[in-house]
Amino acid sequence: MPQVTFVVGTMPEIVKSVDVARRLSNSGCDVVIYDTRQNRSDALDVPPAIQIVRSDILRSDHADDLSWVQCCAEDIADLAQGLIVVQGDTYSALAGAHAAAAAGCRLAHIEAGMRSHDPLSPFPEEMIRMFVDSRSDLLFCATQTDFEDLANGVNIARKQVFVVGNTVCDPIFSQQERLRRAAAAPRGVFVSLHRRESRQYRGVLKKSLARLAAAFPDTPFTFLRRGLLAQSDADEFGPNARMVGLNDHLAFLERLAGSALVIGDSGGILEESVTLGVPVICVRREIERGRFVSGVQQIAPLEIGGERLRQLVAAGLQRGRQPRGELKDTFGDGRSGERIAAIIAAAVNGQTLDGEIRALSPAKPIGAAGRTPPWHLERAAANGMD
Repeated sequence: MPQVTFVVGTMPEIVKSVDVARRLSNSGCDVVIYDTRQNRSDALDVPPAIQIVRSDILRSDHADDLSWVQCCAEDIADLAQGLIVVQGDTYSALAGAHAAAAAGCRLAHIEAGMRSHDPLSPFPEEMIRMFVDSRSDLLFCATQTDFEDLANGVNIARKQVFVVGNTVCDPIFSQQERLRRAAAAPRGVFVSLHRRESRQYRGVLKKSLARLAAAFPDTPFTFLRRGLLAQSDADEFGPNARMVGLNDHLAFLERLAGSALVIGDSGGILEESVTLGVPVICVRREIERGRFVSGVQQIAPLEIGGERLRQLVAAGLQRGRQPRGELKDTFGDGRSGERIAAIIAAAVNGQTLDGEIRALSPAKPIGAAGRTPPWHLERAAANGMD
């Protein structure tokens, strides 16, 4: 029975990877999830057929992050066989890539090709992405833009590359009726700030958000208690503010769907918001996602104290209170995990991919003029259209 080892450690990695692991387990693969516990201590909720290995290698016991990565990589290499799967651009993904090289395993990268084109923003994520992509044998890009960026920076001649959508969208489509009810009367601003590069602006960001809440006294502001706001209290932001801590992902999506506007620095939340039709203000110097997407506004952390943020919020609230239409499939159509699992199962079992899956592997970069997601082409073929 072929073994597939997933390496996860952060909540976004878990959200984006576990469904793929479950599908592979159901198809007969021997699935192991190695949990580095990179920035969390809670247990994973997975089917009993999947073996969980919880690392006892603590970051706090190491002098620096790379020392911790190396120790995790050695631990992963000792147990992994066949194929290692990593997701995104975290230190856990970096450890999985090093482990694959040490163990002689093939490497699969979910969310490949993402680029900001600035090695310092985000740091160190941009450099981790480039390294992991260069080492991977199977690469799963979320969008055509990601594929183009990958092909322009990595020699993909000997790699298998697929444009499959982002697995972060899958739960939204599977729970769309429940989320549609949550979005019946969109209200308020949802705020989440956690990026490493934003830490140096913590003081100015918090003061600016307090002034923003005061400028919109009739609008409720909900702050996610994590990252830059992990130690904050609601009274720091005014009487119309509250703090929430959300461990349940579906409850988080419901809160996101019920908001009129999102302010954040998370790429995953940006993708989820766009899919739900919620306007987003991304507090980043550079953004990888949303470069060609309507409904996404960008503002640098240093600009957040000025008048532009208030103007963006006013416009975003006006738009966000309007009735929502159908879910947007900009970043995925709800079948990404299904596609990735099918491709990995075929790879580890030496099987041939069916025609629909082969169509997700572009022959070459398609250029700026043709960013039609391949699942749109699937849908057209199914309907007998050219």
